[in-house]
Amino acid sequence: MGRELGELWLITPGGQRLLISYRDIPAMLATGSRSGDVTAELVYVGRGEKDSDYSGKDVKGKLVLASGSVGAVHNMAVRKFGAAAVITYNDPTGKPIDHPDQVAWNGIGRGFGAQAGGQTTFGFNISHRLGMELLDMLERGQKVTLRARAKTTEYDTDMQVPTAVIRGNGESQQEIAMTGHLFEGIAKQGAMDDASGSAVALEVARAWTKLIADGVLPRPRRTVRFLWIPEIQGTRAYLQRYPDEAKRMVAAISLDMVGEDVTKNHNSLHLMRTPYSTNGFVNEVSQQFFEYVGDTNREKVQNRRIAYSYLFPILDPQGTRDQFNYVIDKHYGSSDHAVFLAGGIPAVLYNNWPDVAYHTSEDRPFNADPTQLKRVAFIGLASMHVMAGAGPLLAVRIAELSEGYAAERTATELRHAMQMVGDGNAGAECYREALNLIRQAYAREAEGIRSASVLAENREAAAQIDALASTFVETGEKADTARLNEYATLIRHDAPAAYTMTAADKEAAGLVPVRKKPAPQGSGGAGGGGGQGGPGPGQGNQPPLSGFNAMEARNFADGKRSVLDIRDAVSAEFGPLDVAGFIEFFRQLEKTGEFQLEQK
Repeated sequence: MGRELGELWLITPGGQRLLISYRDIPAMLATGSRSGDVTAELVYVGRGEKDSDYSGKDVKGKLVLASGSVGAVHNMAVRKFGAAAVITYNDPTGKPIDHPDQVAWNGIGRGFGAQAGGQTTFGFNISHRLGMELLDMLERGQKVTLRARAKTTEYDTDMQVPTAVIRGNGESQQEIAMTGHLFEGIAKQGAMDDASGSAVALEVARAWTKLIADGVLPRPRRTVRFLWIPEIQGTRAYLQRYPDEAKRMVAAISLDMVGEDVTKNHNSLHLMRTPYSTNGFVNEVSQQFFEYVGDTNREKVQNRRIAYSYLFPILDPQGTRDQFNYVIDKHYGSSDHAVFLAGGIPAVLYNNWPDVAYHTSEDRPFNADPTQLKRVAFIGLASMHVMAGAGPLLAVRIAELSEGYAAERTATELRHAMQMVGDGNAGAECYREALNLIRQAYAREAEGIRSASVLAENREAAAQIDALASTFVETGEKADTARLNEYATLIRHDAPAAYTMTAADKEAAGLVPVRKKPAPQGSGGAGGGGGQGGPGPGQGNQPPLSGFNAMEARNFADGKRSVLDIRDAVSAEFGPLDVAGFIEFFRQLEKTGEFQLEQK
């Protein structure tokens, strides 16, 4: 028997009845809860996340029912107004109307009350259906009495990080990594999030080993490392424990929520590319296999003459015959690839989204599809095989692949730039931002093409790759700039408007952030998972930059770029941003000692 317990009993009206228990649904007991046993009246407080929700209501010593997040409600109800415990039917990440019996994984966390020494009791997460049942009783004017019991335990445990390798053939000391996370903390474990990624990583390792043993594939030049970790913390701990190993890693793939039943979830497999600050070959190598499986595992009207079927089907006898839907997407963090990226290792995420059971009690194996699992295993193995096996010649071919995709993306950026000029009637400010889109796109894509040089490990091949990148920029940027200028002239019936630098622009152009110490853990949007307690009302001020904007500002600060250069790079990724915010951001980081601002 486990040491943890959570039970919610209805005492009145209608006689004693067990409503929900931890034994049946572990998600019901909010993480961060303390032990307690309370029999008390139930009071409904709406969302329960702000003072006005408690106006005219006496919750002291009582149980509170709310629709807000369990952490925010606990901050207010228990720590501020003296309630005994909280019960919420909040389901922020699931589909409470379509799936009324889902229970969301949520935690109390450390809110403003905890930091100020406020009391922590416990919280229960319940389903939308059960929440509506309790609310219905209260709205009928009935006095509802519940017994809420919680028994929780905190204990030390080892961080288990199993790892396995396929040894390289000795021609290279580099490594390629693949991860799947076993759980998000001890309490949260899900079939899709992320037993699915862990299982696919294991299958890639098994199948690859067999293909090598059978002589179908050669042993790769590089060692391939598989990691099964607690999400984010485990990856960070592993790379910190083995820094020499981290230095050998040149690319990584994170598998987080893959192989899902697309009919049930109405979703696609996403390739989350690297952020703009780290444009690497792992993007293109993965993308070509996403596109290959997508093109050969969907019904196309062009195939009618041979059959109403797939050209090269990847199907499992126990799976569906659904099409393979995919999306090539911008970077999103919140999984293990973010930790590799923070260490300078180009990494991408394979992720099915949306997910009808994300972070809920219904994240179970019945949401998986063996056919989709097989397809993502193929994509992962094929991508890793190319990267792990590339020598000088294949490195040049990967640069060629990158250049072809780069041409597609710069064409898209030209379209965006022209639309920006058209929308702004070719005004000076919009024209500047449009030019910035083109300039940043070519700088970024050149970096992506050159990234294959690390796989070449050969001067002649590296020089060939550099020539590809240089020619791409020299010819392409000049042509696209001329096209934009011509269009702006047509719009204005005159030469493009000249942009005059502001005082803030000039200040930012003269400041170069130079890193003095590593960023604090968790900075840059690397945190994962849902169910956080959240800050209390009125806590803290908005920082000048946050989230991915802050992450990329740090990443682009290479000791050479000015603050204005950094602002332009981040703006090309996320849209035009105020330069003053970047100045203040780095001023604050200078005070913490993370950066020093030097005059250019």
